[in-house]
Amino acid sequence: MTSSNPSKRLILVAPVTGLITPLEKVPDPTFAQKMVGDGVAIDPAGESLVSPCDGKVTQLHSAGHALTVTTPEGLEVLMHIGLETVSLKGNGFNPRVKQDQEVKAGDPLIDFDADYIVHNAASLLTIVVVTNTELTRGFNPSSGFAEAGKTRILEVLLSGDAKEAGEKKDDSSESSDEIVILNPAGLHARPSAVLVNHAKQFKSKIMLVKEDGVKGNAKSVVSIMGLEIKAHDRVRLVAEGEDASEALAELAPLLASGLGEKLHGEPIQEPKLKPERKVSNDPNILLGISASPGQAIGRVFQLRYQSIQVEKNGRGQDEENRLLNEAVKQSRTELQELQKNMRMKAESGKAAIFAAHEELLEDPELLSAAAKGIADGESAAYAWQKAFTAQADMLAGLNNELLAGRANDVRDIGRRVLARLAGGGSAKPDLPDNAILVAEDLTPSDTASLDKSKVQGFAITGGSATSHASILARAANIPAIAAIEERALNVATGTPAVLDGDKGELRLNPSEEEVASIRKTQLEAAERRKKELAEAMSASETTDGRRIKVVGNIGGLAEAAEIPELGGEGVGLLRSEFLFLQRADAPDEEEQAAVYASIAKVLGPDRDLVVRTLDVGGDKPLAYLPLPQEMNPFLGVRGIRLNLLGTDLFKAQIRAVLSAAPFAKLHVMFPMVTTVDELREARELVLIEKDRLGVKEEVKIGIMVEVPAAAMMADVLAREADFFSIGTNDLTQYTLAIDRGHPRLARMADALHPAVLRLIERTVQGAHENGKWVGVCGGIAGDALAGPVLIGLGVDELSVSGGSIPAVKAMVRRQSHEKCGELARKALKLATSAEVRAFLAKENQG
Repeated sequence: MTSSNPSKRLILVAPVTGLITPLEKVPDPTFAQKMVGDGVAIDPAGESLVSPCDGKVTQLHSAGHALTVTTPEGLEVLMHIGLETVSLKGNGFNPRVKQDQEVKAGDPLIDFDADYIVHNAASLLTIVVVTNTELTRGFNPSSGFAEAGKTRILEVLLSGDAKEAGEKKDDSSESSDEIVILNPAGLHARPSAVLVNHAKQFKSKIMLVKEDGVKGNAKSVVSIMGLEIKAHDRVRLVAEGEDASEALAELAPLLASGLGEKLHGEPIQEPKLKPERKVSNDPNILLGISASPGQAIGRVFQLRYQSIQVEKNGRGQDEENRLLNEAVKQSRTELQELQKNMRMKAESGKAAIFAAHEELLEDPELLSAAAKGIADGESAAYAWQKAFTAQADMLAGLNNELLAGRANDVRDIGRRVLARLAGGGSAKPDLPDNAILVAEDLTPSDTASLDKSKVQGFAITGGSATSHASILARAANIPAIAAIEERALNVATGTPAVLDGDKGELRLNPSEEEVASIRKTQLEAAERRKKELAEAMSASETTDGRRIKVVGNIGGLAEAAEIPELGGEGVGLLRSEFLFLQRADAPDEEEQAAVYASIAKVLGPDRDLVVRTLDVGGDKPLAYLPLPQEMNPFLGVRGIRLNLLGTDLFKAQIRAVLSAAPFAKLHVMFPMVTTVDELREARELVLIEKDRLGVKEEVKIGIMVEVPAAAMMADVLAREADFFSIGTNDLTQYTLAIDRGHPRLARMADALHPAVLRLIERTVQGAHENGKWVGVCGGIAGDALAGPVLIGLGVDELSVSGGSIPAVKAMVRRQSHEKCGELARKALKLATSAEVRAFLAKENQG
């Protein structure tokens, strides 16, 4: 029944009674766009799934809603009962077979409760697809009503070597063990790009396979994102080819370690689904979601993309391929230059977005679709436009907010290349002053290039809080709203408006009183800031003569250049990770040395430069330095432990850092030090390299105090270290046993908890007993309430973000050191962080 001539074709019978439905009509783009495979869907009228062919059950999902039967010819026939039924966790399904069981066409496979599924899942539509379509020449689906085990639903035309491929399958392909995805947001664009980057190094065909059998090309960012892999999903890597073993050996640990992202060991919240669009009944109020905080006053300017007109017919396949390759090459160069400039400005987060764009330019699914169009006689521009539009539409149709938001990234790189193909594209609009942009969407390129002197804020009907346009808006301090009501597109250009990024609200035609109130608040803040800036060069000294040094936390050259201008007395924390993250390989010693020296030079010989050595590890790994998966990465190989294990990388960084010694007061600081032995070993390495390089300048060596053990042993550590810098963010989470990124508990991780304050006090006492100074470089250093307490505890230095330096110096000048001491002593006696904050707020008002 299953095949009249197995070498030529395979006949599949209905696995369930019901109406045959074309796959293209399935309301799920993963199936409708045949990303999983080709076949049909059936709208069930029965409650039993039977085998559509002879074969073996090669995969049975743990939730009981899906299985795969592999035929003797090697075809993998996936049956998936309902849509989004994995969330039912097995309820409503009763498997009748086991994995590896041989079955005949018509044999029962799974019984299911149709009524339960209808009321608890997205749909009862059952999918029947052949997943390894490379073994086929075509499909002839049937139509109409089908009876389970009897009616033909699909004729599969086999390729000439299908049987041979089926026989050789076990020998030619290899599979990894099951891998649990621990990335907090699943496999979105950036981790997908890291996986693709590494997968492309191998010749083998490599697939990423989900638990339900859905698979995607591991060399395609778009294909991986289309799988909608969430945190805690289970996947496998399957490789087929001459270097399959080597590919799995490298890629499986990389995937398990998070592909360069910080991981959560605790249960992670489900990815956000696309939010329901908010609607206001007030014609002058339009609602959306907050994309970037802040308020803006201005006039609406409707921004529209001008479509680029292209010719459909090409001038020959060779010429059109040449044009496409050249346009892609030019676009890649543009993106690389953009990333380079952003990294030099310490905008590594922005650079990472465009690094993902560069990876999309080489996406095999995208390039293959364009090449097919060119082969069919289309022009490069037409074929490329069709290809990227289809990919973007597929992503936009996903129900995962984060992945759907990446459709705009595909459109962005698509338009970039298309503009090259069309001779430069359309000119940018001339924006008026005080513009509040309203648009369907803004690409990351649009957002990154906004003229802040003219654009006060923007509202888009698309996007989300997690889209790259929103991320860039927050980085640039531009108030923004995403997913605003569609009627915003009908608001006339020039309409007065107030954009409230905090509330996600655009108010049209505001009253004069409302505008005046907002402007007054903004003016008061601006005047206060102006006064602080005017006095920024004044010494930060308390009213009774206690000197508190105020320095900056930085992540690159651009931020370093701002420190002297803002009155900073140096850099209290240079996060050297900015040189190592979001890249495929480690920076060499020369690249590092050039950056460190440049930063030291802009500070000058009279200012401190405290460089923290590479602070990464199991919870925030490097793509090019895979580490074994750890049960609890926060208690594993990170900080100084990784430095001392990877001594070649560490030594290269130390040599590069030491090259900055002639240009500033250089301090080397080790992260996550717990024991005296760690400090001694790291210190010895620095002194050896310093001697080898012949560095004559004095170089101070200190540690971050981030774990309770270091705080408790501060008096002992201070005999070996030249200084301490307290990292209150990590010290708080280790003291209170709370992951500061935990979705439910993070709000409890308060550095003003009395336990944390007591550890700070002990650290200061241990340091001062040995004549060493103590700084604080965590978030609490810039907290207006916390400042007086830290001064009272005896802290010598506050290291804050560059923009906060004038305000923190002004705060210091308002304090009496004696009164701050009294305040600190009272705070130490309180029981909770809430009590401490209430007490400090009351004292501040007084």
